[in-house]
This record gives sequence, structure tokens and C-alpha cells, in this order.
Amino acid sequence: MRENPNRTGLLRLKEEINIAERGKEILQDKIESLVVLFFEYVKERGERRKYVEDALMKVFRELVILESLIGTVSVKSDAFSVPEGSLKTGERKVMGIGLPEFLWERSKKGFQILNIPVKFDKTKLRFEEILEAVLKVGGIENSIQVLSKEIKETRKVVNSLENYVLPEFRSEKKWIELRLEELAREDLLRYKMIKRKLEISK
Repeated sequence: MRENPNRTGLLRLKEEINIAERGKEILQDKIESLVVLFFEYVKERGERRKYVEDALMKVFRELVILESLIGTVSVKSDAFSVPEGSLKTGERKVMGIGLPEFLWERSKKGFQILNIPVKFDKTKLRFEEILEAVLKVGGIENSIQVLSKEIKETRKVVNSLENYVLPEFRSEKKWIELRLEELAREDLLRYKMIKRKLEISK
């Protein structure tokens, strides 16, 4: 690009440089915030995965005890029914970015196991809690992917501004300034020549 080598073009170019620099700063701040959020999600994913693993181990131990009380055949024949409920999907906005969420809306019936001791009621409820936790982990996984993509794309824009747009603007600004200085010298030289001619003609 080549702006007209005049003061108006120089002022316009300086304004464009200011806008580009400010935009770069805003995007860099955005990247920093997204990176913080990214690692918060990574940490939460690890914590929730551990919860799911620990909860499954506990539930399976309880099922082993249940089998010893009412027999394997009874447990299998009276196995957990498919949970009644519905999967809800949505998203929440963070810095204008839609992060996915998966929620399990429980039915009033929930899981049902027939002929089990009352003290194992918590076992069937725990399965629903595990399902909800797994869905939460799924939402976090997707959010991590969305954030990772957004960070990469924003960095590309920052790199473009930093390595291409701003250097080109600054080079153009320098060219206009040099050209204006050159024109000013030419004008001064012409003025001196005219002044000298006028003095000679007197």
C-alpha cells in the first residue's frame, strides 16, 4: 500500500497504527485470559475424572457385596434399568465464546433395582451421580477443545498484526515522513531560489 505523501495521509496512517496496536493489546489480553481458563478446565477435568474413577470403584465394591447377599443371578435379573431422564445440551458464553455444557435431567423414578436391601439405595443414586459427572467431563473436554482452537486462532491474528500489518504500516509511515521531509526541502530550496531572483531583479 502507498498512502498519498501528505499530512492527511500521514495522520490517517498514524490512526490506523494506533488502532492496530490497541487491537493487538486487546487480543493479547484475551489470550492470557483464555489460557488461564484453559488450565482451570484442565485441572477440573482431572479432578472430575478422579471422582468418576473413585466412585465407580466404590459402586462396584458395593455390587460385589450385593451379589454376596442376594446372589449373582438375582443382581443380573434385577439389574439397573436404563435411567429415565433426558440429556440437556447448552452452552455458556465466556468472552463471547460459546462453551458446551451437557446436563442429565433426572426423572423422579431414576434407577430401579428390585429386591435389594434398603442400605443399597444409595448405590443406585450414585450411578446417576456418576452419569452426571461423566457428562460434565464430556462438556469440559469439549470446552477445552473450543478454548484451544480459539487461543490458536487469536494467536494467528496477533502474529499477523505483529509481523505483517504493523511493520507494513510503520514502513509506510516512515516512507511518508521521509517523502514529506524531501518535499519540504524542495519547497525551501525553491523559496530560496525565488527570493534570490527577486533580490537580483531589484
